[in-house]
Amino acid sequence: MTRWGRLAVLRRAAGYTQEQLATAMDVDRTTIHRWENGKATPRPWQMPKLARLLKVSRDELRSIVFGNPDADGAPQPGVEAGKGEFPAAALSLPGPGISGQGAASNVGDVGRQLDTVDALISDWASVNSKTPASALALWVTEEDVVVAEGMLGLFRQLDHTHGARQHWRQVSFYIDTELEGLLRRPAVGEQVARQRAQLTAGFCELAGYQAVDIGNPDRAQEYYQRALALTTAIGDQSYGAYLVAVNLGHLALHRGNPETALRWASSARAAAGTAASPATRAAITAVVARANARMLRESEATQLILEAEKLLDAASAEDEPTWIRYFTHAYLADEAAHCLHDLGRAPDARIQLADALGGVGKDKVRRRAIDAALLAATWLRSGDVDQACAVARDAVVYTARTGSGRCVERVAGILADLQTHADYVAVRELREFARAVLPDADRLAVKLAGGS
Repeated sequence: MTRWGRLAVLRRAAGYTQEQLATAMDVDRTTIHRWENGKATPRPWQMPKLARLLKVSRDELRSIVFGNPDADGAPQPGVEAGKGEFPAAALSLPGPGISGQGAASNVGDVGRQLDTVDALISDWASVNSKTPASALALWVTEEDVVVAEGMLGLFRQLDHTHGARQHWRQVSFYIDTELEGLLRRPAVGEQVARQRAQLTAGFCELAGYQAVDIGNPDRAQEYYQRALALTTAIGDQSYGAYLVAVNLGHLALHRGNPETALRWASSARAAAGTAASPATRAAITAVVARANARMLRESEATQLILEAEKLLDAASAEDEPTWIRYFTHAYLADEAAHCLHDLGRAPDARIQLADALGGVGKDKVRRRAIDAALLAATWLRSGDVDQACAVARDAVVYTARTGSGRCVERVAGILADLQTHADYVAVRELREFARAVLPDADRLAVKLAGGS
């Protein structure tokens, strides 16, 4: 029996169909099929969970999947035997220092993190490999990258409009199949290799954002670290700083670790310096402000938001990298509103939210849902229950259109906070509406309110 056949035997012995194991691993069924037929291998960050599900040790699973890991010439994760370059290595890297709950607070100093990632990808040769690829190989061309970039744009738009719950599996499947295929093939030149790496980092960033949206922050952090590894490999310090501050920093805030968010975002801000574009620096500075506000450092947060506004005023959309052009004054207003709300300045937060909602497109449904929920919270903090209920109803409608897990949590938080006014007519009507339109938020609100 081949070692791939042994993988199928282990799955059946553990009581899983391919579909059931795929669901447990958060992958598509065809991915399991490809693993069991030797056409692909699990990524290193997937191995611990797969070993646990199949009820074998990690060493035994590595032996089954990769053969003897100590033998010369043993295949490595994400590397196709016989190729002169190893473009999948960075995509397959586990995030340094990441395991289990609370990992965001354990990664440590960002400077050390960048050094660790750089060391881990020292054998990643897709950018500067001097070994000629086989003349029979199908080369990756600029046209291939352009097609994949079009898919990334499509997935991003679907994510903005509908949230991650409906489309995250398609993004994950695209990464594991089409994108992995591009990474395994040799590029026609260094520029195409760099474009491919940047594209892959963009897909990993999106996949990480979607993982947060479906309630899987551990997986989000793994994707963000993989994106960071790629930007380190190609020397894109600007995008790397953005990933550390905006993605990992926001994730730390989401997990309730403002100190970690402040450390990461501040390090990214220092690393970016003046070399990064104005909009990039504005987005990074806004995260530093968010962390300070969460820690109730009002003076520092206010000064940083003003600095971000000046930077964004100096930005020119056509001169900005494509990945940061979304960060307009409306998005900065959203960051400022969250700062002000955390600082207890509800009226000022509402002013910023008016700019945020007025400046974001109607197709950005998730953003509108989040801001509507925050606006409802500011009205409730000001004691205006009627206004809070009216705006919360908008948040329910937006969230029902997206299916976003984060939006459900935001709405549920408002519904739970309104429970102290449960006998008020507007509150009862809102709960009835949410129960009919967004039952997940209603159920979560009951739990948050202590089962009342």
